[in-house]
Amino acid sequence: MQTTTSTWLEPIPGLWRDEEAHRYWLGEHLFPVSITGVLAHGLSDTAKRSIEAKRPIWEPRGTTVHAALERYSQARFLVGKNASEALLEAETLSGHHQYRDWILPLLQLPLWDEVQVIASERLTCCLARNVAGAFDGAYVSPALSERRGREVRVLYDLKTLSAHGRPYSTAAQLGGYMVLEAAQGNHYELGQTIWSKPGAASCSTFYSREQCLAAWAAAWSSYCVARRPF
Repeated sequence: MQTTTSTWLEPIPGLWRDEEAHRYWLGEHLFPVSITGVLAHGLSDTAKRSIEAKRPIWEPRGTTVHAALERYSQARFLVGKNASEALLEAETLSGHHQYRDWILPLLQLPLWDEVQVIASERLTCCLARNVAGAFDGAYVSPALSERRGREVRVLYDLKTLSAHGRPYSTAAQLGGYMVLEAAQGNHYELGQTIWSKPGAASCSTFYSREQCLAAWAAAWSSYCVARRPF
């Protein structure tokens, strides 16, 4: 597939993230919560403890695999390198070798030959809701666009799993990012999860925009009842 640089989404001026604190700022405005923070509110204490106990395992893995996909996506779809060159670019990432079993199948997914990626690790926000976040990526699907007679954009989320890990719904998270992006004038018709496991990678079936927004609305309402006003 021929790639271009013209459709890559421009960064939101003034929006940045404090990586150490994982907090988002728009200029001098600090957002009180992120999409991740809203969704974490709905977890039980037991679930939160379990997640924290395993942090030394999943955090470096997730960080490295996400960084590899970001580097690959930017090299191939923003800079315009071919697939082989983009793969070599990703392999220069520090820590790549330790998580190669997760990274290589992910970057060799047939999906990347079928779509045009337009965003990777994109920071986004909504001042009206006072929420910000960063999503893993988005693409335009030429096949779906031709079939539906209009441009079809898909917002996707990358999740890494252990060898025995099971997929789960990410509709609420995808819906949250769709809401933030709508405030920026960007519309996504579908959501999708990309699963990375050692030796294998796969894509979930699509979530409709309506499914994503409904799941997010439930999480957001629960959060607002407990935490707003802020």
